[in-house]
Amino acid sequence: MEFNEFLKLIGRKKQTILAIMFVAIVLAIGLSLLNPLKYGAKSRLLVLQNAGSADAYSLSKSNEYLGNLFAQVVYSSSFYDQVIASPYSINRDYFAGNYSQQLKKWRETVSTSTQGDTGIVEINVYHTSTQEAKQIALAINDILINNNQNYHSGQNIKVNIIDQPLVSAYPVKPNIPYNAALALVASFLVSLFYIYIFPERRNDLNIVGGRHKKHVKINDMEIRHNLAEREELAEQSHSNHDLHGNMGNVLRK
Repeated sequence: MEFNEFLKLIGRKKQTILAIMFVAIVLAIGLSLLNPLKYGAKSRLLVLQNAGSADAYSLSKSNEYLGNLFAQVVYSSSFYDQVIASPYSINRDYFAGNYSQQLKKWRETVSTSTQGDTGIVEINVYHTSTQEAKQIALAINDILINNNQNYHSGQNIKVNIIDQPLVSAYPVKPNIPYNAALALVASFLVSLFYIYIFPERRNDLNIVGGRHKKHVKINDMEIRHNLAEREELAEQSHSNHDLHGNMGNVLRK
């Protein structure tokens, strides 16, 4: 099929394309809403090191290493234990189950990232409660600031807060707009593939059904027209039969 022909096919199959996209978006939003809505608490920390006469390159690489180290330490079981035991009144019931299940829940609750060799560590906490999200973020920051020596052997290392925990006003997980946009793009591509493989009218998909009714009406008209033609042909055949019969009688006389 040539490109111009495919463009014309797209124009004829707009209802099918819209139907596939509509169903995909509804499914994406529905599946997203099956998960609990979570708020986010975001903060940023800066890792500093007094390396004396070290050159700038070595210092930046050291900051990058320490930033990545602290970002990974947050997911550890020892760090989780410190957060739960902290004086920030973390709700233990949220991390229910055996210890393995608690750690799995913890790693779903926190997310960390670093910004190159700047030594900046971004901490994100996701929770169904805004208050709990903020308390967990404060506990994480407190441990990294005051107890970071438990996770490295360096000297003169300091962690400062550059952004206090900021809690979102609306749920950020699941990311419904992102999921809907992804479903929109994916379903559009799927719909193009569908109409290319199944270009016949019988494979059309309609949500409203208006065009289907129109086709039904057209089909009814065609059927009636065909019936009328058949009745007319039958009458003509009957008339011809009578005519032949009369002519036969005349000839016999």
